[in-house]
Amino acid sequence: MRMFRIRLALALACCGLVVGGCAGSVESQLCERADECNALEAGVSVDECTDRTLRCTDDLTSSERADWENATEDCLKLQACTNFVNCYNDVPNC
Repeated sequence: MRMFRIRLALALACCGLVVGGCAGSVESQLCERADECNALEAGVSVDECTDRTLRCTDDLTSSERADWENATEDCLKLQACTNFVNCYNDVPNC
């Protein structure tokens, strides 16, 4: 769990300020699930996480984006938070 929080915090820190998000995106689903699993960095809201994650994924090439999205969607399918967090730890950073 700690490693997930660290990775998510680093990804968010690298992303900087963000323009906006889209409801139902993989990014918002990731952040909602991270919140449900108490894996968001302290003080970071789901909306802020979503905005920052969108900013990160916007910088990916289309191939990198597809790989990130597919891997993240696979993780989101996992029921248990521990499995979700462990899965996402193996997803390449954006």
